[in-house]
Amino acid sequence: MRLWTVLALLAAFIASAQAQDALLALAKQMPKCSLVCFTKELPKSSCATDLTSECMCTNDALNAAVAACAMKTCTVYELLVTKNVSSNGCGVPVRNNGQIFIALGIAGVVFAVLAFVLRMGASLGKGGRQVSWDDATMAIVVVLAIPPAVFAPILVDNGLGRDMWTLKAQQITNVLKFYFFGEIFYVTALGISKISILFFYLRVFPAKEFRTVIYAVMGLCVAYTIAFFFATTFQCWPVSYAWNQWDGLHEGRCNNIHLQGWVAAAVNIALDTIVMILPLKHLANLNMDLKKKLMVMAMFSVGIFVIFTSAIRLYSLIVFANSQNITWDYVEAGYWSLIEVDVSIICGCMPAHRFVFAKAWPKIKSTFSSSKGSSTNASSKFTGGTGSSATATSKSGNLSVKPKQGDEADFVPLVDVDTNSARAVSATESHSERKSNGFITQTSTVEITTSEYTRSDRPDSWTMGKGESGKEHV
Repeated sequence: MRLWTVLALLAAFIASAQAQDALLALAKQMPKCSLVCFTKELPKSSCATDLTSECMCTNDALNAAVAACAMKTCTVYELLVTKNVSSNGCGVPVRNNGQIFIALGIAGVVFAVLAFVLRMGASLGKGGRQVSWDDATMAIVVVLAIPPAVFAPILVDNGLGRDMWTLKAQQITNVLKFYFFGEIFYVTALGISKISILFFYLRVFPAKEFRTVIYAVMGLCVAYTIAFFFATTFQCWPVSYAWNQWDGLHEGRCNNIHLQGWVAAAVNIALDTIVMILPLKHLANLNMDLKKKLMVMAMFSVGIFVIFTSAIRLYSLIVFANSQNITWDYVEAGYWSLIEVDVSIICGCMPAHRFVFAKAWPKIKSTFSSSKGSSTNASSKFTGGTGSSATATSKSGNLSVKPKQGDEADFVPLVDVDTNSARAVSATESHSERKSNGFITQTSTVEITTSEYTRSDRPDSWTMGKGESGKEHV
């Protein structure tokens, strides 16, 4: 009764009846522990003689004193309710930036899945690239990337992107629970994405010494994935304490989660850097012109975008570590985690995309050539070109060039490592010249025979071997 008497007296100092009703309404929503602190600290403040909402909302000393008192007697959730009631009473606007989390989560996984579908499209049809371990492991990464994107709207519906004190207790628990499972998918997907790229290197580079290095780095990536999978899963004991500890009503213990997150991010960036620079020395020794060499090196260096994304996420963990408003502050760290996984998929699939374009490019060029040829013939008929012109056309028709692939000038032809391909393909050229009535006629034939199974005639051909000069060539 004493509390309501004090509140009635406070309201009496406010001129309008509407303001009195508002103050009493807020008092009814305020936890009892906070009201006790308010009535205790108010007489000590300058607002004791200025009982207006403006004074009580802007008096930092009063608010700090009430908060310090409430922290000694209120539960965590009661403190959040107190914060919410006072914010509403003081007209603090309600914030919500959860939609950006949904947009980035869904858009990112859509692009990642499309990149993987395009990658696998290179394996379809006659002459398609052979599906191998790099494709299988990347498929696992795609599967692992989907649940966090599905969690995005669930997290936002439960309050991610809003201030923690505006939520119900169960909503906060749900946010932390789905965030916890998202972390497990995140750390596992990143580790396997590196393993997929390393399997791709094994598919391309035949040098025994270099393959040994690749296997060693792959071992580090496997160790990273397993170690942080278990470290993330069992960061708290019992496991449920990871999403229940916030209210202070449950018992359990946790690792230093923030330190663990920083270590995981730092090791991840280090491994990304190693995986990216691993093939550059061998690519620099390729026996090709500078333009194509730079194009191949750029294709293998797309992982720099993954490193850039990881670095930004690491910076966001600083805010994440010091958060007193987790459902608001977790948004940035969350969507950068989603982006990092999606970018790792897209970058890991980009080298395979070249095969799709290599298969499509001859058809595109042929279409344009046919269109141009039709225009030329139409123009010739329009001008009435006959006689000697027709004869010249007929003679030139005997000299034809039919490139098998059609992408030599535009794409870098690379071939899968195949120990049999050296003896599987043989080429012979014969050149003859003869004089007839003062004319010199030169004929060239190129014959390619296959005695065994070979992949060298496919647009996905990836071969990096050693030439006679000792330099790697394609």
